[in-house]
Amino acid sequence: MVGDKMTLPFEVAYSEKPGKNSKSMKRLAIIVKPEHVAEIIASLKEVGLEATIYDVKGATKDKERIASGRGSGTFELAYTTRKVVATVVNSDNVDAVIERMKKAIAGEKGVVMISPVDDLVLL
Repeated sequence: MVGDKMTLPFEVAYSEKPGKNSKSMKRLAIIVKPEHVAEIIASLKEVGLEATIYDVKGATKDKERIASGRGSGTFELAYTTRKVVATVVNSDNVDAVIERMKKAIAGEKGVVMISPVDDLVLL
């Protein structure tokens, strides 16, 4: 599809090959509890990065403690609500950004997914 010249009702810019600068980019996405999003966003803004936030739900083995009038008990949650904070960084800065994210969540559990970015096209 990259080599084909198509007529579209809107203008699209395709790159013939990935750019040299975007070859060294990585997408970082961290899954965290909603209460940690503000700290992560603040730590990313300190180094000049922007982020996208997604709401996600997952089926896990987490249990929630409920207190009632006569005592407390636990029950399994149908799903858990989490947030995904995603950003794109240079490959050289991946470790530093992950350390910032780790400090922002202060010992809580989080999952960082790292994926390569083949190319960036600005429209």
